[in-house]
Amino acid sequence: MRAIHPYVFAFPPGCTHFSSAAFAINILTQEAPLPDSLRIGIVGGSLAGCAAAILLLREGHTVTVHERSAGALRGRGGGIGTTSTVLNALMRNDVIDVDFPHCSTTTMPFIGKHAEHEPLGRTPWSMPLDLQTFHWSHLWLNLRTRVPSDRYRAASPIIGADIVSDGSVSLRTEQGEDEEFDLVLFADGAHSFGRQILFPEAELRYRGYMLWRGLLPESAIEDSSPLEGTAPRLAHLREPGSTAMYLIPGSDGSTVPGSRLCNWAMYVPLQEKSIPRFMTGRDGRRREGMLPPGSLHPDEEQKLKQIAQNNLPRYYADIIGRSTDTYAHLMYTVDVPSYYRERMCLIGDAGVVIQPFTGSGIFKGYNNVRSLIDSLHDQGSIDRALPQWNAMQLVIGRRLLALGDQMEKALIWNPLNVSTAGAEAVEAWWKASVRFPDDFTLQRS
Repeated sequence: MRAIHPYVFAFPPGCTHFSSAAFAINILTQEAPLPDSLRIGIVGGSLAGCAAAILLLREGHTVTVHERSAGALRGRGGGIGTTSTVLNALMRNDVIDVDFPHCSTTTMPFIGKHAEHEPLGRTPWSMPLDLQTFHWSHLWLNLRTRVPSDRYRAASPIIGADIVSDGSVSLRTEQGEDEEFDLVLFADGAHSFGRQILFPEAELRYRGYMLWRGLLPESAIEDSSPLEGTAPRLAHLREPGSTAMYLIPGSDGSTVPGSRLCNWAMYVPLQEKSIPRFMTGRDGRRREGMLPPGSLHPDEEQKLKQIAQNNLPRYYADIIGRSTDTYAHLMYTVDVPSYYRERMCLIGDAGVVIQPFTGSGIFKGYNNVRSLIDSLHDQGSIDRALPQWNAMQLVIGRRLLALGDQMEKALIWNPLNVSTAGAEAVEAWWKASVRFPDDFTLQRS
């Protein structure tokens, strides 16, 4: 076995086009042509890992997914969303069902708390929006059913990866088993083991705030009409932060009015010195990165509900106040110098980690794999395809990171006072503050 060394790759200055043809790379090698079926190992069986397995299996490759968790991943998240372009592509390519349950939102009203505009707050301007919302668990189940059970190994943590003499990769499980692959994709999330071994210098950067989340059944809301077809962006009146809220299908997938769930997400500053206390749950156990539903300490949850009451219009604060089993994530970002070394790649949140309010998570993971398949077809060799693929991912990832930084500044650290500003001022502020990449935008034209 041999040590892993990074490739050095310079992206052409000023080049912004993402098509595979634009990245033809001449590497003088004598590799054998790409076999019809590669042995591909995927580390991580969540959204990106399952989507990768589906697409690669359909290309005729032999795929094995190693997932750390023993059971189903149903309880890992609440509501998420993406653009109709991405969702339609997943349906069209049979990655998810054509009748996959989701709700559509077409406007993002900017709302501020104002004494004369209770209980709904003051809305000076609404941005035309293209956001399709759904339940994380529903998406994972849809993906998981398309991965054959004999290709998905639950309770199989990976603890080592080595390059062998022919360039293939040997993965070692916690049980001491070794298996060789022609190509390995790490799809193991924001705290990726793969990223740690490939690029230990690429450390997660804490953003100075956390994301507090919850769900409330629509049936518990006396009048849900203010949420119909919208995803309000609620400014905080007295302190930095921002809150989003939207409807998603019910636990059974129903989108019938009255049976849905209200998903909300509040971004709240949290000093680094306060993390140990905040991340110690009601059971006395300190968590890393995330406090799962029901584990938040009651005193901390009550403080957060008071922040909602102080900063949000009464209608929205009451929804948050009646929610139970809330949960929280610390907010991090990370950039990577490359998406691969040797024949090991990073996809989804194992690569760059971006603030969730961009809504780009599903786009990023799906695009990583789709582009990899295109590069393999273009180049006919793993070792020629990976530099081409890497160049595209670096450009796209850094554009999305820039988008996340723009939205973070606008929504959390340097917001406009929408409680008093006029419509023209709010629209001008938003358009000057946030610019979506051409290939991924939540803003409807």
